[in-house]
Amino acid sequence: MKRAEQSQRNEARINIHAFTREVVLLSSLAIFVFLIYSNTMSGPFIFDDLPNILENQNIRINSLCVKDIITAGFESPASNRPVSNISFALDYYFHKYNVAGYHLVNILIHIMAGIFLYFFVKTTLSIPWLRSSYGPYAWIPFFTASIWLLHPIQSQSVTYIVQRMNSLAATFYILALLLYAKARVSVKKGEKRALFAGCIFAGILALGSKEIAGTLPIFIVLYEWYFFQDLNWTWLKRHTLLFTSILILFAFMAFMFVGSHPLEIILESYKTRDFTMTQRVLTEFRVVIHYISLLIFPHPSRLNLDYDFPLSYSLIDPITTLFSMGAIVGLIVLAVLLAKKERVLSFCILWFLGNLAIESSVIGLEIIFEHRTYLPSMLVSLMAVILAYRYIRPKWLSSGVMCGVLILCSVWTYERNCVWSNDVSLWADCVEKSPGKARPHYNLGVALEDHGRLKEAISQFSEALRIKPNHARSHDNLGGALARQGKLKEAISQFSEALRIKPDYAKAHNNLGNALASQGKLKEAISQFSEALRIKPDFAEAHYNLGIALTKQEKFKEAIGHYFEALRIKPDYADAHYNLGNVLARQGRLKEAIGHFSEALRIRPGFVAARQNMELVQRLLRRSSASSKTSVKP
Repeated sequence: MKRAEQSQRNEARINIHAFTREVVLLSSLAIFVFLIYSNTMSGPFIFDDLPNILENQNIRINSLCVKDIITAGFESPASNRPVSNISFALDYYFHKYNVAGYHLVNILIHIMAGIFLYFFVKTTLSIPWLRSSYGPYAWIPFFTASIWLLHPIQSQSVTYIVQRMNSLAATFYILALLLYAKARVSVKKGEKRALFAGCIFAGILALGSKEIAGTLPIFIVLYEWYFFQDLNWTWLKRHTLLFTSILILFAFMAFMFVGSHPLEIILESYKTRDFTMTQRVLTEFRVVIHYISLLIFPHPSRLNLDYDFPLSYSLIDPITTLFSMGAIVGLIVLAVLLAKKERVLSFCILWFLGNLAIESSVIGLEIIFEHRTYLPSMLVSLMAVILAYRYIRPKWLSSGVMCGVLILCSVWTYERNCVWSNDVSLWADCVEKSPGKARPHYNLGVALEDHGRLKEAISQFSEALRIKPNHARSHDNLGGALARQGKLKEAISQFSEALRIKPDYAKAHNNLGNALASQGKLKEAISQFSEALRIKPDFAEAHYNLGIALTKQEKFKEAIGHYFEALRIKPDYADAHYNLGNVLARQGRLKEAIGHFSEALRIRPGFVAARQNMELVQRLLRRSSASSKTSVKP
């Protein structure tokens, strides 16, 4: 009896020691991941952040009521990704557009994904028939999670704010598989049911974050067949109804996302692309091989946000297309051949290729983005760690090599994140790596213009137009930079060219209106602002500019209406509060005017003109009655 009690106490001590070690290891890893991403906290909103976050009115919630949250989730631009949209809405609720808060959430999601990966690998390798092979290598789960978390290729998914859609989907995806694995090894019925329910819920959240989670049912079945059914074909036949149901579920999800006419939707996705479906499919063979090369050698000089990736026009143009296709087919064959004796490695290969299938096949998406490797690369890390432990001898040397890899990855990730720390350095990096592509030059021009570096911005817009003469946005922004230099005639020419290329370009109409207003052509300017609002009714800047033009025509009532509309769309619009305050003061509505000047100062504390006009109106209010009309110089 005493021996049994002593044995139980010893086992309890061992479990406590193991738990403590695990907590310390994972906490230390989390802190380290945060440190190497700490230099991204001031990185600005860029690229797809603008329509999905910065310009997305639906996420601007002021309460946590169900109606506002549902609106944020399902009426945002990416309405098929409600979970991600709601996460952005919660960010806005707690800290508005303070970019550091968005980055902090992204980093925390990344850390959670790594922790779930750790426990998934640990649970999988603890399956009784695998334990004998992988039990001696207790560090495999930790090194798998660490290499994946610290790998430089993940920086795009973490630092590019809108790619939370990607990282959130991957987090819930790996959590769903973890819960499934836990349910399968559990011996308690109640616990098993709860874990299966959790798996389903996590899967729904993954799918609600991004469509890449559509492969989850397939990989759950594959996981079951690989690790619990010993690749038994009889089991597959016996559960034909189950798999048919899963296929129906998969088809239903596809129907939800691409509609009842998937081929038409896919073909439609190519109308705005400068490549065909055949060219994309052929090119993706080379893209996948490029992804593999980045996983093997992720030096920051090889990483790029905006690739100028050459297209494949046939299997032999370029010839690397054929070689890449052969390599991928070879990997599939290798996975099949390894399935019996090297089950884990086989599963890792299929995981990588299978989770690239949605974004690297027929849908007319951009050719290449590094964030697409986020979920697929999870088990590539596991495969690398297993091979290192197996073939690097002695054992301490394999651990030493992996520690060296972690240090190298950390340095390179921190270095890559330095590039992401501001918009000028990011787009300058893209221009250096994709000099023949118009879009990086255009985006660098926008960043330079925002920083007041007009001469350099004009140079970048001009280069973008040299590469792509019919790039309407470059004409528009070049016009904006020229207008800021006082070259109104040249600016108007650029705005007009942008509108010739793209007549329904609301921003160009607004900018042309500003240039015409600066020339004193108010009637023509008002026409342009009105056209901008016809095209885009929720265009805050156009409402604001139309308000200014109407104020100059002394049409105060109409001007006030447009200022209020601008503030409805963009509540933190300091200039709109300021100009609205001026018009209200001119109408004698002094208390209301003071309120808007105060709001302008709250938003922009250093707004000198707002402070001066507010103080003037306060003096007037003290001297006059509320009904007296006072003129305030704008």
